[in-house]
Formats: sequence, C-alpha cells, structure tokens
Amino acid sequence: MNTRLTIFKKGLTLLSVPLLVQAVFIAVLVKAQADYDHAQEWAAHTKEVIAKIEEVHRGLVEGYSGIRGLVFLDDLTSTELHRRARERTPERIEALRVLVWDNDRQQGRIQELASRSGAFLGWTAEQERLVHSGGRDRALTQLDAGAGLLGAARAMIDEIRHEEEQLDQARMERLHQSAARRLWTLVGGGAAIVASTVLLALLFLQGIVQRLDVLRDNARRFSEGRPLRSPLSGRDEITEVDRAFHEMAGNLNQQKQENEMFVYSVSHDLRSPLVNLQGFSEELSLSCRDLQALFHRQDVPEAVRRRGLALLDHDIAESIRFIQTAVGRLARIIDALLRLSRAGRVEYQWQRVDVAAVTHKIIEALHDTISARKAEVVVGELLPAWGDPTAVEQIFANLIGNAVQYLDPARPGRIEVGTSGGEAMVGGPAGLRVYYVQDNGLGIPRAYHQRMFTAFNRFHAETAQGEGIGLALVRRMVERHGGRIWLESTEGVGTTFFVALPAGAEAETETGAGVEPDSHQWPAPTQESRGGRSPCPSSRS
Repeated sequence: MNTRLTIFKKGLTLLSVPLLVQAVFIAVLVKAQADYDHAQEWAAHTKEVIAKIEEVHRGLVEGYSGIRGLVFLDDLTSTELHRRARERTPERIEALRVLVWDNDRQQGRIQELASRSGAFLGWTAEQERLVHSGGRDRALTQLDAGAGLLGAARAMIDEIRHEEEQLDQARMERLHQSAARRLWTLVGGGAAIVASTVLLALLFLQGIVQRLDVLRDNARRFSEGRPLRSPLSGRDEITEVDRAFHEMAGNLNQQKQENEMFVYSVSHDLRSPLVNLQGFSEELSLSCRDLQALFHRQDVPEAVRRRGLALLDHDIAESIRFIQTAVGRLARIIDALLRLSRAGRVEYQWQRVDVAAVTHKIIEALHDTISARKAEVVVGELLPAWGDPTAVEQIFANLIGNAVQYLDPARPGRIEVGTSGGEAMVGGPAGLRVYYVQDNGLGIPRAYHQRMFTAFNRFHAETAQGEGIGLALVRRMVERHGGRIWLESTEGVGTTFFVALPAGAEAETETGAGVEPDSHQWPAPTQESRGGRSPCPSSRS
C-alpha cells in the first residue's frame, strides 16, 4: 500500500473522531442553549406581567388619591391624577389581558378586575361631577364607598399577582436549572473535546514527529536563506514538502544570482546613454550662453531681445537644470545598484571579528561630525562576532552614521552601542549574537517600519543626503552572514536597530545568500532635490 495514502487515511480517520465528538457536543449545547433561552423568555414574561399588574394598581390608587385631593382641596393636580387614571387604566388592563392570553384562570380574574375597576372609575367620574356642580359635601360622604370599590379591585389584583408570583418562582427555578445544565454541558463538552483532540494528536504525531521536526527546521532555514538539511527519505507528503523546499531553495539561489547579474549588466549598459545625456546637456548650456551673447547685440530689436532672454533665463534654463538634476540622480542610482549587486557577489573572508575595535574605529572616524552635533556616544560591552571584517565594519558604520545624521537638533544627542541579551534572539536560530545601535533622534513612524530596509526608500530625506541604499546593503550583508536585522522606533523619541550575527565559527557552514524582505524588513520614502544653479548664466546683473 502507498505510504502517502496510509498517512492520509490515518489522519482523516483520526480527524473524524474529534469532529464527531464536537458535533455531538454542539448538538447538546444547542439544545441546552435553546432550553435556557426558552426559560429566560418565560421568566422575563412573568416579570413583565407583574410589572403591568403594578401599573394597574398604581393607576387605581392614584385615581382615588386624586378624588380625595379634589374633594378636600379642590386641587387641579389631583384632578389630573384621577382623569389620567380613567384614561389609562382600561388600556393597561387590556395589555395585561394580552400578556396572560395562555392562562384561562388569569383571563377570568382580569375580566373581573376590568369590571371592578370600571365601577371604581365610574365612581371617580361621578365624584368629579358632584364637586364641580357644588355637591362637595355629598362627595365627602361617598369617599368610603369609593374606598370599598378600590378595595374590591385591589383584592382581585392581589389574586392575579399571587398567581404570577408563584409562576415567577417556578420559572426562575427552571431558568437556574437550565443555566446549570448549560454550564455543565460547556465544561464537560469542552473537556471531552480537548481530551480527545490531545489524545488523538499524540497518537498521530508519535510516528512522524521526528520527520516533522526536520521539515520545520528546513522551513526555517529556507526563510532565513540558510542551506537546508539533507533531504528526507520516503514517499509520503512530508517528503514531498521537504523536496519542494530543496527545489525552491535551489531555484531561489539561481534566480538571485541571475538578478544580480542582470542588475550589474543593466547598470553598465545605462552608463553610455547617461554619459550622452550629460554631454548633450552641457552642449545645451554652452549654446544657451551663445544665444545670450547673440541677444545682447545692439542690432537685435528690443522686443526680440526681451522675449529671447526671458526664454533663456526661465524656461530653457529651468529645463536644462531639471535634466542635469535627473542625470545626476540617475547616476547615483546606478552606482547604488552596482553596490547592491556587488554586495551579493563579494567573497567573504570568515574570521573572528573584534566588534568593539571596529566600533571604536568608526566612532573615531566620525569624531568631527559627532562633535559638531554635540552628541554623546556610549559604547557598552561588545562581544566578538564571526564574519567578514569589512562587511561587519560596513554594517556598523552605516548604522552608527545614520544614528548621528538623524539626531534631533532640538535636544542633546545620545547614541549607545552594545550587545543585547547575550546570544539569544527571539524567533531566530541558535548561535547568533544580538547587537544594538540606539539613538534618541527623530525616530521613525510605525507606518514606515516595514519599509526601512528596501532600496531607494528614505524617511527624513530632508535631513541627510543619500539615495536610500544604505540599509538595503546592510540587510544584504547581515543576511549573507546568516543573521537578521530589525528595528524598534517611536517618532520623536528615537530608534534602536538590532543586528544578529554569528557568534562562533560553526555558523560559517550555515550561512547563505540573502533572502527577500520579510515582515521585519522595510523601507522609507524618498525625496528628490530640484535645487541647483541655472545652467545658463543670467543676462541680468
């Protein structure tokens, strides 16, 4: 039987067991939730009925209080009370009747309540008529009769409320029981799912865990551009994926070499037309000067002279200046491309590198710039690394130079260089030593963090000159060492660059070419300068 199919069938079989457990759990949980929702709905319904009963009772009491106030005090506010009771009580009783439509006993009681409350409300209307017609004394003698009518209605209300309170108690008990069943369903079902999943996962991984470890390690090596471990044997899916990693690694290395050669070739091919553009722009500048001299001749009409000099001094001069600016920028970009392509082809001389000595050498070279910016550079403990001395020096020279250039002129500058966290790097392979270059400069907004290591992208372009190639070269050199580079930064606070480099000679055999930028690597925007002097000398003093 084919090994690949065996693993597939085994995985499918083991997967179906926890799925079945989950299906049963979901069905039981849905039933428990439905029971809980039903119990909750009826409990809320009972609360609503009791609240409506209280509204009816409160309305009748307010009606009686209103009549007493009218009889004793002739209070207009009291008149409003018993009139509102007569208007709203029938509506409230009807709403109560609708709420208890499923209870025949309550329907009968509500019918009786409607009759008794109707008699009471009729009495209030009669008392109001007596008071307004001058029969206040007679109305006083009938207050006891009204109290009796109110008491009869209240007795019926008490019967209705009593039954609803009993229903409320029973329904609340059912609600609590339903909630408990739902909770135990969740706990028991979740425990069953976890237990079955863990058990079956252990059984499934027991036979292939070692090969999965190899595959995972190869995936990590592939993402980091390091050589892969020996191919796995067998005919299953794991072997196919491992073989695909080896094929992709080979294709990627070949494509990178081809891309570097293409960039190198194109950069050289662009030199010839660029030189021609530069030469012809100079010829245009000379012709511009000749035309200026021609227009200054006495035999040239004044109108023609003014028009010609205006074109030379403004439109033509500006166009030539833009051409020369673009040619200069293109030349710098070509030089940057050449440096970037050479960074992947230079043969490294692997040896132990004294990072502390390299750093002090860089700081000494930048002494004048650091002094001019009144900055302080602090060098902590710098453990040695394993790599190419020239490349390591370029890495730290670029990072320290950037830190100096992008200090905040509004406050004293401080730069710190040191070793971070020994040899451990979170998310990275073993054997790497992490260094950092920290400054309190301008900082980088979070939106630009993922673009800082891409070529020809710059942030704070107005602060320092350049084409945005430095960090891209640093990334390429770091990755050729089998390391990683990333940053942490807050705008207006400062930036810290972290560089992970091999700590010992054993890393030499595991280094490879650089990889494409990942989620930790970014660039920043560029800004072109359009300044410069006019190619044509001005005709005006």
